[in-house]
Amino acid sequence: MKAYLLGIFALFFVALMICMPQVFAQQGVPAFSDVDAIFQSRCVKCHGGTRPPEGLHLDSYNGIIAGAKDGPAIIKGDPAKSKLVKAIKGTWKPRMPKDGPPWLSGNDITLIEKWIEAGAPQ
Repeated sequence: MKAYLLGIFALFFVALMICMPQVFAQQGVPAFSDVDAIFQSRCVKCHGGTRPPEGLHLDSYNGIIAGAKDGPAIIKGDPAKSKLVKAIKGTWKPRMPKDGPPWLSGNDITLIEKWIEAGAPQ
């Protein structure tokens, strides 16, 4: 009985190792258009136009990559060090969006983090 259970466990483990990469591949990397929809709906009211706060344009890919007067808004590949992520999570002051609450949803924040972690692809 013990050997039977061990065999079942080993078979399950092998199947898991074969399937997991495919599951992660199906989830994919967020595209800029995915995060841009969030920025357009919640951020560009202030961070768009000719004179956005701190010079941070969130109305275009190039604006996000250019960052603000005090440096980069995102660190490609490292969302934890990105000021944008800190601001939307509330660990950097002022918390964004400034007209919140409501703040960005957990799903929106996760999507932005995954996009930055993937290197902020255009």
